[in-house]
Amino acid sequence: MTAVNNTASRRSSYLVGKAFRSFLLASVLTAAASQVGNLIDGLMLSHFIGENAMSAINITTPVTQTMFAICILIGVGGSMLAGMAIGNHRRDEASGIFSMVATSAVVIGLIIGSLGMVFFHPLISTLCPDTALMGYTGDYLQIVLPSAAIYMLMVVVQMFVTLDGEPKRVTAALTTCTVVNLSLDYVFIVPLKMGVTGAGIATVVSYVAAITVLLLHFRKEGTLRYTLPRQGALIKSIATMGLPFGIATVLVAVQMLGNNLVAINLMGTAGIVALSVCMYLLRFSMIILTGTLESFQPVAAILKGSGDNGGVSLVLGKAYGFLAFSLTLFALIMILFPGWIISLFDITDPDSMDMMHSALPAFAFNVILQAVVYLLIPVYQLYSHRKLALVISFGQPLMPLVCFWALTTLSAHGCGINPWWGFALGQLLVAVIVYFCTLSRRHDDSAPFVLIPRANPDRIFDTTVKPDFGSMQEGLKETDEWLKRQGVGDEIRNRVVLAMEESVKNVIQHGLSKRRKSAIDVRISLEPDSIRYVLNDEGVPFNPMTCKPDGGYGLTIVQNICDDVKYEYLFHQNILQLEWKRH
Repeated sequence: MTAVNNTASRRSSYLVGKAFRSFLLASVLTAAASQVGNLIDGLMLSHFIGENAMSAINITTPVTQTMFAICILIGVGGSMLAGMAIGNHRRDEASGIFSMVATSAVVIGLIIGSLGMVFFHPLISTLCPDTALMGYTGDYLQIVLPSAAIYMLMVVVQMFVTLDGEPKRVTAALTTCTVVNLSLDYVFIVPLKMGVTGAGIATVVSYVAAITVLLLHFRKEGTLRYTLPRQGALIKSIATMGLPFGIATVLVAVQMLGNNLVAINLMGTAGIVALSVCMYLLRFSMIILTGTLESFQPVAAILKGSGDNGGVSLVLGKAYGFLAFSLTLFALIMILFPGWIISLFDITDPDSMDMMHSALPAFAFNVILQAVVYLLIPVYQLYSHRKLALVISFGQPLMPLVCFWALTTLSAHGCGINPWWGFALGQLLVAVIVYFCTLSRRHDDSAPFVLIPRANPDRIFDTTVKPDFGSMQEGLKETDEWLKRQGVGDEIRNRVVLAMEESVKNVIQHGLSKRRKSAIDVRISLEPDSIRYVLNDEGVPFNPMTCKPDGGYGLTIVQNICDDVKYEYLFHQNILQLEWKRH
């Protein structure tokens, strides 16, 4: 175990990092599901029909983005609340939240589809003032709108299957979605000559295939359960938690519409083609960002629900590390290889190619800055800094649009400015505004900028024990000394240390005996009326409340020396919580 000091946590990031990574692939694929249909459709149409067909798919993005925004509003809000409920061992409450979110997604999807078809022609005119693209746009929307409920159900169910601990099923569902979409796109577009309509049908069928795979998860015992929602007031709490995410996503649709109008009116055909490619690339980066966000949220929400602020800080560090590596690599490709990207989209018009050489390197910086700031929204929401979250929600979509419009206007008047820097400039201004807003909210016990409360060393003992008996004995000694310093009486102190000895010993002997590298996290917190002990390990699943007393810990010792025992198996880790009342 690491060296002792009285002011700093000695906990490693090993288990929190594994929890984050266990969600990461599935979460990135979950984010991909919201974008993969349009991405595949756009690439296929660009190659087999032409640039106008690809641009038409981009023009419909405000519609799909609005549906996705509502999914984010209720799905992210619901999964964060459900995660905190699971962290507090209230799984029935989490199932009720899941049921409300799934039902709401279907009902809202049906309403959107109905209204969209009733006001179909005004919607087309608003989205697409260019008559050359209007036909393609209408062909695609007449498939997308009626199937809104299918799309929205798929997106929210993915979030809860991931939260419920089966990311591999989400991976399988989204792999199925991609393969079906890609295969049917080719069949409908090339041999059957169905064009944009065929691309839309292929996308919808792929969503149905993904939902089928996802729903099989709920046949297993111990999973979240769907029941007919009966607490209408619950939707208010869900929407409140998800509001900043929903607003940001809705305003992205507004931003995309505004970007399209700026490019069409001030840049011409070359501008709209370059913007379309930038928006497709932004979707790739948003897959990474949203996937990281959806990996961070369930882990952070469950940790926050259990009072583990140190764990939240650790997983946030892992999330930023992954974003820094992946998006920097993505941005470098945009900066260094614009010609390769141009050929990927089969752009041959000289004016469009020149425009893209100016656009791609500048737009790459927008990709990085957007991710850095956006990841703060769930942190601020978890810790009730909701006004700060709303600053980002409104600022991130609108400020880049304003800056893009301003620089494009100046460029159109011969100022020699590259207007594509407007996106990065807008993101930078949002980051500066948020930074100055945090200065007035920060306290001595919270981390700068992120505002996560730091652990009080007089209230929380947070450490990592290596899975060997020497490290265990050192940890027991340090725990006993810390409890003595905090004035805990001999009787309850001895019970806590004995429970730690038995639980850690069992993990070393039985749970981690076959692992060469691992760790055991131990956290003891002094609450006003109780002492709480939490142990995390990645050993074989072992519930002390259901297993027989055949050498396992707690069934003959631990349960008899504490007042409460709770257990969860989450992130492929055992989470044991013991509690003693302080009389």
